[in-house]
Amino acid sequence: MAAPTIEPSPFPAASKTASGIVDGLHTNLSLMSFSDKILLTITSLSATPAHWIHVPLAANATDPMNPGHFPSHDTANDLLPMTHLTATTVLGGTKRDEEVFGQTLATTIGSAILMQRSGEERMLVVGLGLKGV
Repeated sequence: MAAPTIEPSPFPAASKTASGIVDGLHTNLSLMSFSDKILLTITSLSATPAHWIHVPLAANATDPMNPGHFPSHDTANDLLPMTHLTATTVLGGTKRDEEVFGQTLATTIGSAILMQRSGEERMLVVGLGLKGV
């Protein structure tokens, strides 16, 4: 019997990575796009993600009585997180300040995604491993 042939193939999910200096700390970002989720990890130095948050981006996933985000032409509030997004801590976030920071960051990222792609319905999952937060 012949040995099976193994051929390497790329990971099936599209991914991007970036790194840079943020507030004097080397910070890494990793983004993976799956068919049902968007996974974003943000880590500084050699920290591992210790706080995981998810944000449903589908308008009907958050509240069936809320029809979703209606775009307005008021540019004064464009940088604020969308009010219909709800972040939930899945793991970690045992310190209240870190939990609030993580959930605010996740809803802000979710809002930015929805401003680029208003029809996005995947779940956003954010993993944070930041020093000094």
